[in-house]
Amino acid sequence: MSANLTVVWPFGMISVSDRRLTGFASGKIDTNRSTKMTVFGCSDAHGVIVYNGIGMDDAGKTPSEWLMSLAEQRVFELPLADIVGRIAADTQSRLISLRQKYGSTRSRHTFVVSVWEHDVPAICCISNYERADEAGEAAKASERVTVTQSSPTKIKPIQIFSTGSHPFHRDLEAISSAIKARAQLNRIKALSVKAVKDIAYGRGRAKAVGASCQWAFVGAKREEIWFGLDVVGGAIAQETPNLINIAANVPLGGTLSARMGGPGMLIMDSYAGLGEQAKVANYDQAQKRPVFREAACGICGTPLPASHRSCEVCAYEQHSGSNTKRGRA
Repeated sequence: MSANLTVVWPFGMISVSDRRLTGFASGKIDTNRSTKMTVFGCSDAHGVIVYNGIGMDDAGKTPSEWLMSLAEQRVFELPLADIVGRIAADTQSRLISLRQKYGSTRSRHTFVVSVWEHDVPAICCISNYERADEAGEAAKASERVTVTQSSPTKIKPIQIFSTGSHPFHRDLEAISSAIKARAQLNRIKALSVKAVKDIAYGRGRAKAVGASCQWAFVGAKREEIWFGLDVVGGAIAQETPNLINIAANVPLGGTLSARMGGPGMLIMDSYAGLGEQAKVANYDQAQKRPVFREAACGICGTPLPASHRSCEVCAYEQHSGSNTKRGRA
């Protein structure tokens, strides 16, 4: 189980997703750089997809790769309704064997699709255990995947939807208050990232949730897309969400930014950085893909991505220790 947060209001939408992947059977941390976010464009909409539940199937494929497989079949050239239907059908077929092998509790899975369709924002939930149009979730996965939708209204113009491990109420209130106060976009983005980080660093935190997050802001126009990586202790490079049929901007520091992707392009496992030190991956000719370096932390042994300046697990221990000392004083 991971954590993601989607915030939608009449002028924009922000999605945040953690990057930790734990073993399905072992429960141990396999990586702290699993990309769970895909930004896409189609014939009548554009938006971002995040997920929680299955981190990797028995074939070694992540749900991000499930989506890319559909993209290679040119599914994302279809209208949004057809794309959602194809994702739901593909997900349901993949979950059958996982449900039979691991049971209905451990095979719960959700894709959250936040989109602008004809200039109208909406949240679509593709899941076997939760819905976008009502609160709560089932303890066990259904045999069938359902598709539900929710959109901002005049009475409730701000929609906040989280799946996996849920944020603290105080963090959600802070996001809503900032939007109502018309705070700058960077402020809203920072509060949304903080909400996911606080899950990892909070009391009784979920081990499956990492404190380093990918984020994306998607505006009503296709040119208004920004994404980035918020890393505990800072990063030497920006590892980006996957892109399908759309271009987006990634900040590189100061006033510098890079624009990646475009119509008809599929981009997966990419990064952007400045200087020699920002080389965090090597292209493997045999596998025909980039291989990202991720050594074990010398202190705690947790996977440490080459893009990270420090270990997020050790950072938690320091944070936790300082809080304990302050509490005892």
